[in-house]
Amino acid sequence: MEFEQAAEHASELIYSLPEGENIRIISHCDADGIASAAIMAISLRRAGYNFHISIKKTGTKIADGIGDARLAVFCDIGSTNLEELNNLNCRVILCDHHMIKGELTNGINMNARAYGMDGSSEICGATATLALSLAMDEKNIDMAQLAIAGAIGDKQDRGGFKGYNRKVLEDAVKKGYIEMKEETVFSQDMSMMDSLEECIEPYFSNFSGGGALKFLQDMGIDPFKKFSELGENERKKLLSALTLRLMEQGAENVSLIRISPHGKNYGSLYDLSSKLNACAREGEEGVGIAACLGDGGAMGKAGQLQSTYREKIRREMRELEKEKVKELSSISYFHTKNTALGGVLAGLAMMYLPNFSKEKAVISVSTGEKKVDISGRGTERLVKKGLDLSEGMYVAAAKVGGGGGGHPIAAGATIPPGREEEFLRELDSVISKKMKRGNEGDGKEGRSGGGE
Repeated sequence: MEFEQAAEHASELIYSLPEGENIRIISHCDADGIASAAIMAISLRRAGYNFHISIKKTGTKIADGIGDARLAVFCDIGSTNLEELNNLNCRVILCDHHMIKGELTNGINMNARAYGMDGSSEICGATATLALSLAMDEKNIDMAQLAIAGAIGDKQDRGGFKGYNRKVLEDAVKKGYIEMKEETVFSQDMSMMDSLEECIEPYFSNFSGGGALKFLQDMGIDPFKKFSELGENERKKLLSALTLRLMEQGAENVSLIRISPHGKNYGSLYDLSSKLNACAREGEEGVGIAACLGDGGAMGKAGQLQSTYREKIRREMRELEKEKVKELSSISYFHTKNTALGGVLAGLAMMYLPNFSKEKAVISVSTGEKKVDISGRGTERLVKKGLDLSEGMYVAAAKVGGGGGGHPIAAGATIPPGREEEFLRELDSVISKKMKRGNEGDGKEGRSGGGE
């Protein structure tokens, strides 16, 4: 059965219920998950159904609170919880792109990996959910705006949109719902000094505390001008110098100018994705959902959360710049008190901080009273050499009584407190063995997942 056929069957399952039925939506706690939930909610509302959304973090018991619903749609989550989903009293639709553990016997599996698609680069939770939405009604193509924001949130824009993501984008451009515009990664509303200090992706090491000011002055560029106010030669000079600086930090695939998708209803989809991610990380998922549903006040609140979240990231990154990195054979790791920042800090450290080895995956560890949250990030180059964080997280977490998974390049786990060192040793062992096999020619993706 093809992916679109599965979407048609899922659509028929929805339409088999009477109008006004309350359908449960369970989605992941990140930008992709929020976009997925919003797409499903709008689709159901347009079709005459009621809905109840729950945003969950990965782990066990994601189906708690289903109640007496006759149908539950799991978006961007659930592929390692199939036993739990199979035991529900209601039917299930799974719209996902994470690695699969087990078989769904209680509904329709729309995990794109089951249909030969690469869930790490070709399709995300939101574009998988859009496939179901389009099967319900082709007019729902306007929600490609949210789907592409979800793909951006999962870093599936790197190297250009591919696979099903690209198809969604091209269709939305043809229909006039998305327009592609060239833009820089710098803020258009700030001076170059402030923009460089506050830039997160890419992150410029040692630009805080006057570093950006000196950098610009040494180049003979007015630090108080905006990028749009610089002359053509000044722009070229600045972009060349910043590219060189990022390469010196060890950054790979540096790009300071991008062709950015702008949604008819949402503006820059990079900015929308950033806002949704901030809502998720700040525990305000409802604000993100409301913003996607067109609430202007919620969008303003999302902007405030974005500013707060970005400042937290900058503060933590400045501390990581000074940190003596802890290392095992195949991983580097650090501890952070902020659970919501673990994954993004690991990713930024992996990409931009010179004190973190570019030959090892980066792991963040956040220990709470009742659980420990783990996030891991790698690069496409390391994945080609055999890195599989998804399998590593799954195996290591299971050994210490936790759960985990995700993608080969980005994954997470939740484990009991006090088991951190044992977990890290096991994770390092699994990854080391996998990468050794990868270096010998076996660079295939892992078999388990469902995390970040």
